[in-house]
Formats: sequence, C-alpha cells, structure tokens
Amino acid sequence: MHAYRTHVVINDPDYTVLKGLPFQVGQRVEVVLLEELEDTSMNDLLTDISEKEWLRSVATNPVFDFLADADEDIYSLSDGKSLKS
Repeated sequence: MHAYRTHVVINDPDYTVLKGLPFQVGQRVEVVLLEELEDTSMNDLLTDISEKEWLRSVATNPVFDFLADADEDIYSLSDGKSLKS
C-alpha cells in the first residue's frame, strides 16, 4: 500500500475537493482524514526523529544512570517462569 499526504482547508464540510492526486481513474483508494495538530512544530519534531535516534538518546541520557547500580538488580534468572515450555 502506498500513502499520499496532502493538506487541505475545509471551507464547506459537506463538499471538499481534492485536486492533483497521484491516482488513476477507477483506482480504488482508502481515504483517511486526520485533524491537524495545533502545535505543528512538535508534530514535525516527532516525525523527524527516527526510532534509532530515540533509542540512542534514551541509552545515553544520564537520567537513567541509576539503572547501572547493582542495587537495581533485584531479579535473577531463577525468578519467574521461562517463556520456553
């Protein structure tokens, strides 16, 4: 499935025209309408950051340094049950 994104302003909720779409006559498409977020700068920021960047930033964030403390290791391999049956 391919996605095409465009922005329109609703002037009349009963009649909206979409022009210049990259589809063929007779081609079936799914139409999804999403309300644009008020704070588009935050929306753009979240869209622009890849998953790899998020993971790297969390892994290097000093706020999580306490997890390296041995006192945080409260579970062992003998705790719980194995997922393998």
